[in-house]
Amino acid sequence: MFKNILKIVVLGILGFSALVYFTASKPNAMVANDVNGTTLSKEALPQNFELVGTEGLVAKEELFKDNIASLIVVGNHDSLAVVKELNRFFELKIPVVMVANISSAPWFVKKMFIPGKLEELNQGSTIPMIYDFDGFTVQALGVTNNEKTAFIAYLLDEKGNINKLFEGKVKEGALDGSMNEEEKKAALLPLVEIINSQE
Repeated sequence: MFKNILKIVVLGILGFSALVYFTASKPNAMVANDVNGTTLSKEALPQNFELVGTEGLVAKEELFKDNIASLIVVGNHDSLAVVKELNRFFELKIPVVMVANISSAPWFVKKMFIPGKLEELNQGSTIPMIYDFDGFTVQALGVTNNEKTAFIAYLLDEKGNINKLFEGKVKEGALDGSMNEEEKKAALLPLVEIINSQE
């Protein structure tokens, strides 16, 4: 009896693994636009975005209002756990939008596990987070750094131009609580100082 159950479980796992392997599309390679020395524009961004914790798509014009500057912060895992606290630690005069850089994750992981984890991560934050499933936003911004501790900030100005402002890092394990409040604040402070100097 036990051997039959064990055979069924093993065959089920093998069958499921084979199904995933043979039906999975090849992951998109991280091919960024060549943005060195050039100014990006709002037009380069996708027309619609999927936001974490919301149903349906949100139009670009709704997320990034015309004639209003915005801060776009691209991060991954640990860095987003710190960046989500930006509005709590500092009083910023411009809206902030986070981009979850998860496009290089396997499709199955992106479909099954990441949405729930991102909702959990962004819970209690006032900053909208783009779920960049296909990597179109990351590609448009020219991001190639997939480190889970890195974040890159861009300023979308009132004229629709996008310029890279800052690249930062947080301590590994920040998602699991390796950073205290002061360390989080210290990791974000250089970015805030740059934003304030732009005004």
